[in-house]
Amino acid sequence: MDSFFSELRRRNVLRLAATYALVAWILIEAGSVLLPTFGVPDWVFRAYVIVIFAGFMVSLVLAWVFEITPDGVKLDSEVDRRAQPERDRNRSNAVIIALLAIALGVSITFNVTGIRSQDAAPVAAAVTDSIAVLPFTSRSSDPDNQFFADGIHDDLLGRLADIGSLRVISRTSVNKYRDTSKNLRQIGAELDVDTVVEGAVQRSGDQVRITVQLIDAATDEHIWAESYDRELTASNVFRIQSDISAQIAAALQAALSPEEEIRLAVVPTESLEALSLYTAARNNLYLRRFDTLLEAREQFERAIEIDPNYAQAHAGLAETVLVIHTNHNAIRIEEADRIAAEAVARALEIDGQLAAAHAVQGLLEFNRYKADKTGNAHLLAAAAYERAIALNPNLANAYVWYSSVRETQGDVQGAIDLLTTAMEIDPLGRIPYLNLPNFYAMLGENDKAVNLLLKSIAIFPDWPSPYESMAEQLMGLGRLDEALAWSRAAAAMSDDPMVGKDSVRIYQEFGESEKIMDFTARFPEEHPIYPIGEGFMRFMNNDFEGTIETLARFDELPDAQGQIAYPIIAVSAAILEDYDMAREYLVRANPMLASDTSLNVNRHNYESAILLAYINRNLGRDREASELLAQAWNVMQDLPRLGIAGYGISDVHVLAIQGRKDAALDALRDAIDEGFVSLMSFELWTLDQDILIDNLRDDPRFEAMRNELHGLIEVMRENVRRAEETGDWSELQNRVRGELTAAVRP
Repeated sequence: MDSFFSELRRRNVLRLAATYALVAWILIEAGSVLLPTFGVPDWVFRAYVIVIFAGFMVSLVLAWVFEITPDGVKLDSEVDRRAQPERDRNRSNAVIIALLAIALGVSITFNVTGIRSQDAAPVAAAVTDSIAVLPFTSRSSDPDNQFFADGIHDDLLGRLADIGSLRVISRTSVNKYRDTSKNLRQIGAELDVDTVVEGAVQRSGDQVRITVQLIDAATDEHIWAESYDRELTASNVFRIQSDISAQIAAALQAALSPEEEIRLAVVPTESLEALSLYTAARNNLYLRRFDTLLEAREQFERAIEIDPNYAQAHAGLAETVLVIHTNHNAIRIEEADRIAAEAVARALEIDGQLAAAHAVQGLLEFNRYKADKTGNAHLLAAAAYERAIALNPNLANAYVWYSSVRETQGDVQGAIDLLTTAMEIDPLGRIPYLNLPNFYAMLGENDKAVNLLLKSIAIFPDWPSPYESMAEQLMGLGRLDEALAWSRAAAAMSDDPMVGKDSVRIYQEFGESEKIMDFTARFPEEHPIYPIGEGFMRFMNNDFEGTIETLARFDELPDAQGQIAYPIIAVSAAILEDYDMAREYLVRANPMLASDTSLNVNRHNYESAILLAYINRNLGRDREASELLAQAWNVMQDLPRLGIAGYGISDVHVLAIQGRKDAALDALRDAIDEGFVSLMSFELWTLDQDILIDNLRDDPRFEAMRNELHGLIEVMRENVRRAEETGDWSELQNRVRGELTAAVRP
């Protein structure tokens, strides 16, 4: 054995083996980094390694058989050892040591600097942070299976949205591309994303096949694709979704936190029936129509009956009842609060990391704050929204709802920023297009507000809400005839009797009580607003005693009714000089005004504060009246005069109550010159009913301005009459695309 190793050393086989191993080490280390950099497939690297190892064996054989001499390469058996010079083995050792140092340096560089860790991504990985998951298609013959495909799409989108390092376009936006003829490059450009996910679902008996592919939107090239064939169970469906999400995250080089990995593995329900009901309910909730919301509520409740531990279904139920109350006033606030509170608490009990549940918790708290504007519920809402966004930065609803809290706190620009973020996540989401115009109007940018509403109407031509907002904005700009055209268009799109409510105020200004009666006749007896309809009609007809008699018979009114009825009672009582009753009902409608705290007057209640100051003045409570007027005046300094967020002639009211008659008349002149026409845009009464300026009426200047306003209103009433006769409202609607001065002015 010793002689064998001696022979190996003599023939330099061992030295060659060590040298080759070091060189191979360097080559493999370098190849593992450099080859993927140039997009070389995995099989090339494997072949590269095999060739290096094969060369090792060949080199050993050659070293044993051949010898390098000064006369060239010869067989070892032919070499005359006595004629060969002594080898410089020290120099050979130095070469080996140098190679060893290089190998160590390469290894340290790759492992310490982290270059090697970059190899973990797939070879065809795309560095991106934006993705759109298009609606999945159903390849089953049964059309009902599209709901199943929608459920898989919805869950996958939700799981990807939980990955904080990705910007995932929301469902409402991607659903616009269902059955689209647009190519992926167009879709990617419109949604401003780098990658698009397409998928298909084939359901047959107790088997399901899900095919998914990730595509580069700019080049239309496939980044990753996979097919899954499984037995059809809820667990298998959710596990497939988890695997798809993880694979896509890896392909996009998106880092996953441990918490996100846990979220991806969650199985929300084991029931396919509950999953199907939940999917249908989410579809109905997204539509936000009154009829679809009622159906969504029933579907969420049935899903919960099947699986009481379905956290997402509980959160969906809570959101639905709150939207039914907020958008349609078709459920009492007490009932909505109770159902939503129980549902969201159960959702968080089941899954405390469910971002959607935290967002709905914020919506619930903010609704509580809006009910009386007291307490710290708005702060609790803000905390809930912050938590939801931390858990899921792609939850567009959280940003939208949070913006309302920011606006309430006086941070209008912060509210705009939140909505801007929401629009990046959900470019075709409806609510930002509705709320942003209001926020810009609060900043006095009425041109931008109107243009945004026109854009909203162009994108969502069948959605009545932006038409209603346009009507309110135009009313605030003194353009009553145009406002009525848009209000009627909104009413024609919806079965909700509350849609088109702005027409009532315009017809009151025109003195057309029959048209008001036509509107109130739309309300079914079971609607929460129905009980106050008679009192409202009496108020419109100046029967203030009848108004109070009708509405005050209710000892306590639910929120939706009270917010309408109590101010009407207060104004009626003030007109009748029953100031104690007026104060009682005005404070019921605005609980914050019951306190002397100087921070209780804001942009939402300053008009009521001015009326309360007038009432207090007549009750001999002069100090309270002065404080309220001062606070209201300070609030108005940050508001525009005209538009949906304008203060109208509230400055005239303050000055008149203070007894500053000349200043009040000058302010009224300024308001008219700016475009003010009607008080109905801002208050419950017309200029002729307004008791706050009674001390101005005996001045000829006031009478001249009153006649001027009545002339403008009469011209607009005539414009409406012609439109009603012809049935063509298009001319009035099209005026809004012109200048933003009142259409009846020269």
